[in-house]
Amino acid sequence: MDRNLKKTIAKNFRNTELGFLRIKNNLQIVNFTDSETEEYLKEIILSTPLECIETRGKNYYFSCAQFNAILTVNSYSLTIITAKTIQV
Repeated sequence: MDRNLKKTIAKNFRNTELGFLRIKNNLQIVNFTDSETEEYLKEIILSTPLECIETRGKNYYFSCAQFNAILTVNSYSLTIITAKTIQV
């Protein structure tokens, strides 16, 4: 993972309406609109240090302590598959 790829993912990721609903529930941001959620997810992606991004198989895992979130992004479609809080 490099800085340019991270910016590309932040700019081009996508999700479905149902996906946004699931992400909002998992990250406890249910009051956010879809556009607010999209901006929040961009912030998480861009704030994740490169050393905290893992590539496993066809997915990228963004582990961002600043936002207490882990995002799983499909590397081919750039769809955010899942989002969850970091469990300590």
